[in-house]
Amino acid sequence: PDRLPSHQGDSSRATLSGRTSVVSQQLMSKTETMTNKDTKEAEPLLSEEDTTPKEPLRPALIRAIHAGLHFVFTIGGKEYGWAGFCLLVLGTAASVATSVHVNWLAGCAMMMIFFGSSFCFAGFQAVSGRYELARPIMLAAMMLFLSCILGGHFFVTWSKSAGSQLIKDAPLARLSVVAKGYEENAVFYLKDGDVATEYMGEYKLCKDKLPVVGTCVYNYYCVAPVLDGPAAKGMPVYGWVGIMSHVACDSAMFIKSPDRQAWNHPYRAGLGIHRERYYNDAIDESIKKSGFVTTLTAPVIKWMKDPTLDERHAWHQGWVVEFTVFIMYLIVMVIYSYCVGFTEDALPTARKIMDPDAPQKPARRKKVDP
Repeated sequence: PDRLPSHQGDSSRATLSGRTSVVSQQLMSKTETMTNKDTKEAEPLLSEEDTTPKEPLRPALIRAIHAGLHFVFTIGGKEYGWAGFCLLVLGTAASVATSVHVNWLAGCAMMMIFFGSSFCFAGFQAVSGRYELARPIMLAAMMLFLSCILGGHFFVTWSKSAGSQLIKDAPLARLSVVAKGYEENAVFYLKDGDVATEYMGEYKLCKDKLPVVGTCVYNYYCVAPVLDGPAAKGMPVYGWVGIMSHVACDSAMFIKSPDRQAWNHPYRAGLGIHRERYYNDAIDESIKKSGFVTTLTAPVIKWMKDPTLDERHAWHQGWVVEFTVFIMYLIVMVIYSYCVGFTEDALPTARKIMDPDAPQKPARRKKVDP
């Protein structure tokens, strides 16, 4: 009685398998429903991101300027590198201005103030472990010597005649009156007059005496009168030309020198020379030789074709030195930025500024040692 007939067992098994298939279909339908529901829930998010209005790009010129400035800022050593550059420029400007308007020693003292402050600051940063800040500041401090001493020398030379007294179109007969109390390096342009080289006077000064051999290092003060007509005894001399030489005034080396050769030409221009007592002694010798007469107000001039030539040369040479030093600093900072890795992100960041939506290039894989 406990055992069912065979046809009843088969029907029960079929019923059980049918129920199992129905349950499986229900589970699968529920899973598909949940998946479809998740997909439907996610689709609006994607559509919302795609339809969100993007911020308009700035004009191409603005983006180009921004990208260029960022690129230059990065390859120049970032904030620390450009801080050193600003220090170099400010220190140079302060030192050169002091040298021109005060004197050479005051300009050197100003340079040492900037150098000492920068050196101590960079040393403290290096001891603290901030080498990225210490290196550019130390480099700028050392390059101050080139920009302040070498460049400052040319600007001091320029300042000696720049803005000095101008005596123009003065007749030789009135030169001693017009140029009375003239300044050192005053610019002279004469209407008439030529140098009478045959009446040259000389004064020999023992500047330094060598203690061992007992000889002297001599300075020779050479002068010649400027005449407005044929030479005659008792003729007044209203102006003189002068040269301070380290060889005798009658030597072949002095006669072939450019300054002495200028006496042979009617340039009628030059720079004023302070009439110190050594030039007066040379003038006295020339007067004894020629029989001329003169006054203490007759100026002594360095005879030349263009009195402003040295001024312009010193001005241009000074700027060449300064810009060379500044460019050298920037070149060193570019090399430094490359060595420490600043330049790796310079170009990609500049490209991103130009086109924020452009696809980024994959980063390079760094080689890892096993």
